[in-house]
Amino acid sequence: MMIIKELVCQNVIARFLIYLHDMSMQTWISILTNLFPVISALTCCLLMILTYKDSVREEERYLKRGLFFFYFSVAFGWACVIIYTWSPRLFVYLNSLCYCSFIMMSVTFYHVVFWLTRVDSSEHFSMRHYYLPVLIPVILLVWSLFVPLDVQVAIVAVDSPLEDVYFYFTRFFTSQLMVAFLFCLCYTLLGLKRLFRYWRVMRERLGDMKEPPLRWLGCVLLLFLFSLCMPLLDPLFAESYWLDFLPIGILLLQYSIVAYNIIVGNYVLCSCVEESSGDRQEIKKTPLLNKERFEKYIREEKPYLNPELKITDLTGELQTNRTYLSTFINRTYGMNFNTYINDCRLHEMKAFLADSTCAGVSMTDLAIRAGFGCYHSYRRAKKRNITNF
Repeated sequence: MMIIKELVCQNVIARFLIYLHDMSMQTWISILTNLFPVISALTCCLLMILTYKDSVREEERYLKRGLFFFYFSVAFGWACVIIYTWSPRLFVYLNSLCYCSFIMMSVTFYHVVFWLTRVDSSEHFSMRHYYLPVLIPVILLVWSLFVPLDVQVAIVAVDSPLEDVYFYFTRFFTSQLMVAFLFCLCYTLLGLKRLFRYWRVMRERLGDMKEPPLRWLGCVLLLFLFSLCMPLLDPLFAESYWLDFLPIGILLLQYSIVAYNIIVGNYVLCSCVEESSGDRQEIKKTPLLNKERFEKYIREEKPYLNPELKITDLTGELQTNRTYLSTFINRTYGMNFNTYINDCRLHEMKAFLADSTCAGVSMTDLAIRAGFGCYHSYRRAKKRNITNF
């Protein structure tokens, strides 16, 4: 009996090795390009799970839940593409879910963008965005119940002519790429529209900004647009198999950028959080930040001397979160974070000007020492004259 089992195993392994040997370079590239997004998306899913408990506020956990579903949709969709290549019959059973995942990933990512760019507590994401991503696959599922399984396998395998009676079903069955493309294009443009609006509102609220917040998100959305244009390059590089790796590389870069920035907290949620009972409990769990403790930290550590300082750089040292810190500065000093930091830099600049040892130093060098990026930034802050310098 053991000998028979060994012979069977050897036969299976031999057939598998022969199959691998006979595969063309194009087949190998197809397998790798479809496998990389699955692995990277599942890795990002795992990172969202591992860092979920580290989130201080419910809003941060909400973002990570949304990103988890986004990455899971990506992983499942690309896994279905691999199944499409290896087992057409199995793909038929999963086709409706595959259809749903490819559409859903665009909507779920837009949901994340919407939450990141929310500037008012009255803004709520409409769940109607999810109606079509669910309705279209349901229609396909119900329709497929009335079509023989062999016909559906033939549509996937494209190994036999189909009867005209299944013409419209075939078109609907194979429309996934086009529908996914349209959804991705529409929701990417919607995301850019919201991001531009967010930048405009933040500029009005914060005044002078050295760089817009969520700049990384703008890069990700532009990469989405670029990846959608990649098929247009196929005629120019028809003989190059390695061009297939370029859109996959862009996808991996997008997933990495988003996961990294969400995990490190490189985003600013405006102080527009609805103070529900759950939110109030979260605030109570946050270590108390008072004026004496805050000013002692600013006076001793002088973080404002860093010209690239962001509000997220202070949250770890003060053991709080950006929303709480932003609200604290606004209520205590009657100004936003950027204005307060420039106020501190103006104090430092005033001390430099009163110091005789700095008499021979140029104004530009003093401005840079005080934490301003350049002399022009100092002049602009002084012109605002928040504290009558």
